[in-house]
Amino acid sequence: MAVVLVDVGKGTQDILIPLKGKTKENFVKAVLPSPTEKLARIISTYEGDLSLCGYTMGGGPLKKAILEHIKKGYRVRATVPAAKSLRDDLSVVRKWGIEVVEKIDNCDLFLSDLDFKTYESLLSCAGVKESVEFVGVACQDHGFKKGQSDRITRFNYLKEILSKERNPLKLFHTEELPFFSRFSSIISQLRKRGIKGFVIDSKLAAVAGVISYAEEKGVKEFVCIDCGNGHTMVSTVKEGLICGFLEHHTKFLNPEKLEKFMVKLIKGEITFNEIYEDGGHGALFIEKINPEKIYLVGPNRDKFKDLGEFAYPLGDAMLFGCAGLLRVFTKYKSPFLY
Repeated sequence: MAVVLVDVGKGTQDILIPLKGKTKENFVKAVLPSPTEKLARIISTYEGDLSLCGYTMGGGPLKKAILEHIKKGYRVRATVPAAKSLRDDLSVVRKWGIEVVEKIDNCDLFLSDLDFKTYESLLSCAGVKESVEFVGVACQDHGFKKGQSDRITRFNYLKEILSKERNPLKLFHTEELPFFSRFSSIISQLRKRGIKGFVIDSKLAAVAGVISYAEEKGVKEFVCIDCGNGHTMVSTVKEGLICGFLEHHTKFLNPEKLEKFMVKLIKGEITFNEIYEDGGHGALFIEKINPEKIYLVGPNRDKFKDLGEFAYPLGDAMLFGCAGLLRVFTKYKSPFLY
């Protein structure tokens, strides 16, 4: 059975393909431009009116490129699922000048977070003849509730699931979720292809990946800082359980500010409003820890390098999300497969 584990971010899609009989050092690994980044590059050089169809996926660079395309005077049409890639509130999408329609025949660009052509190319390069039968995905979904900030919707989701289960290895989804169109889109696509799989929030996958790294080092209490292209997450962990977290936008942070927030989180002095009113998503404290280590991962780890040490799950500071996906899959593969 061919298994693909992919962490879909704003700038990159990090891909891991476990190979039977091989050690993790010999698994197939790739860090490639994310689907939204690749589509944005296509649009930046596209001339003429543009039509979008497919599924709901991550926006970011895609949204920026489409709005720039409209500024050039071109018409842009999108089906409902595709339009939700830009904003779940379709009234806002229409205000941006995008025509939202029910159906488009022969659209110019097909939207999806799942890049099956790339997966199959990597399998072919590795000499794997089997087709993709299982896909584990990490991504970020803000969620949407009319009249509510998506930062609050996302934070409430994390707060709710952590109130029931603090082990990130158990916080994956195999069914569609109300209010979370991106997660649901991925599950729907897998189901339509007859492929088993799951989706997990990218920040929770990051914690799971760093937990696996810390366990290899014999570290039981630590701080995980995931320095992403869009968001930075700080999580405190003890004995494999999340004890607190905060999430902010990377562009709003500098080392001094992040260190202040991190120390307050460790001590239990952080508040939701302190992060939210600063433009972030929020913070949640559950219990104190005495960290043995502070680990940094992610594409912007150099920005905060003086706060701790780099972690290398799967031997790579960019594959921490994939390490978390692998840990989830290997621990719970029976329910996924049968």
